[in-house]
Amino acid sequence: MEKVSMNKDVLVIGGELTGAGTALRLADAGYSVVFAKQEGSLDSPPDALFGVSGEAVAAWKKSTDQAASHSNIEVLENVRVDRLTGVAGDYTVRLVNGSGASEKTVGAMVVTTDEVIQPLDNAYGVTLSDTVLPQSQLESKIAAGAVKGKSVGFLVGLAGPSSPLAMQRVFRSVLAILEAGGSASVYVDDLKLADNCLDRIYKEGRDKGAVYFKMKECPAIDGTSVTFTDAVLNRQMTAEHDLLVIDERLAPNAMNPELAEVLGLHRTSSGFLQKDNVHRFPVNSNRKGIYVVGPARRIAGLTDCVTDMDSVLPELKALFATGVMPTERIAVVDREKCAICLTCYRCCPHGAIYWDDKAVISPIACQGCGICASECPQEAIQLESFSDDDIAARLKDALSATPGGIVAFCCENSAKQAAGNAKKLGMDIPGNLLMIDVPCAGKIDINYLLSAFVEGASGVLVVACHDGNCKSEFGSNYAKWRAQEASRMLEEAGFDKERLSFVTLAANMGADFAKAVNSMVS
Repeated sequence: MEKVSMNKDVLVIGGELTGAGTALRLADAGYSVVFAKQEGSLDSPPDALFGVSGEAVAAWKKSTDQAASHSNIEVLENVRVDRLTGVAGDYTVRLVNGSGASEKTVGAMVVTTDEVIQPLDNAYGVTLSDTVLPQSQLESKIAAGAVKGKSVGFLVGLAGPSSPLAMQRVFRSVLAILEAGGSASVYVDDLKLADNCLDRIYKEGRDKGAVYFKMKECPAIDGTSVTFTDAVLNRQMTAEHDLLVIDERLAPNAMNPELAEVLGLHRTSSGFLQKDNVHRFPVNSNRKGIYVVGPARRIAGLTDCVTDMDSVLPELKALFATGVMPTERIAVVDREKCAICLTCYRCCPHGAIYWDDKAVISPIACQGCGICASECPQEAIQLESFSDDDIAARLKDALSATPGGIVAFCCENSAKQAAGNAKKLGMDIPGNLLMIDVPCAGKIDINYLLSAFVEGASGVLVVACHDGNCKSEFGSNYAKWRAQEASRMLEEAGFDKERLSFVTLAANMGADFAKAVNSMVS
């Protein structure tokens, strides 16, 4: 155990509504909060962004006023994060706005950037007008009572994937048009109903006369007329409408790339600030002490945002609960060996490494994956309880007792559990299988693989997590690269390269574990 000093102030950076709600929850719990509103917050209509009525948004907006007057909250306007140093419990953040720059020292951060609405008129190849309009403009017309008796056609998901939140906006608009005595036709690729009450709202519109045409490609559009092939009648039809509505894409905030760069956060391919990794849910990022909420991490409606805001508080309490941290799986640096080459700093997926005159690993931020230990060219970093000497001794003892055995290096987050499931289910596991568990596949060094053969192993398996499910995000990637390099070296030395195999498994894949082991035996 190691005593650590924890700053318990919190910085909330991002959108106005979700940010204010998060700041209030934390301030009410006794934390001192800096609420840094992002530049351009709420550029898009909030009722469209969050899938709620104007009344609900008005009620939600009260949180912004409450945050401004709360004794535990300091509010900064139009802020950009310029620099971040330190680790969880001791972050120093440089903030810039029109008043200049300031530095804040906090123990944790919460990112709450808003999503943004992107019109898709170019994707559909149409020109917007008074009668061909985006979804947001239709919602304004509905609010103004300007759709009475109108025939309205909706194009949804035909210029790229839609989302349940975008679908909800369409369903609510359909109901409003029907209640105003109009008619609604929806041309859609894939109905997205996987959210609260969407199926009910959809059916309510159908019962009141809305017509849905399912199609795989965008119909021909001429002004407000739509020409398409009816899948039921199997013939071409043309429908005339008073208004033609183009759906809109909800997209990540334009500030996300800059925030990700400054804060050291991993982004999804679409640009949100939390990878689709089960180990990150609900609100964790790849960096301990930095949390992502609502639209910062995925397309999120009001219910999603509230759930995320409520999830931050227990995560913070767990982080700040004690000033004593367990260190049995933390990487440590031999300062005599360290050449400060920065290899560890560059490869750490958690931002846990900084330096003074040598590399320093934070016991709070380190998540014990061992990637840095296996990449260090000086072998200056070791993982407590999983040092190179420990692994070497385990290999030697196992192969002395079972000469010619099959060695399986198993990530304890997936492969070790899969092996346990295989045994419980009575699957055929060879008696000469020798399992060496590691905290993450990122800890599996090339030297371990080669040493296993030196000690007399007949074959070696590297069993890691599936891509995207690695707790350390990149541990499986490093293990795969090392297995490929070791395989190349073995082949050059005259070994059959199939004696070394790399496979990925999930924790519940006991049958696949048994299959992989028996394949290696064969």
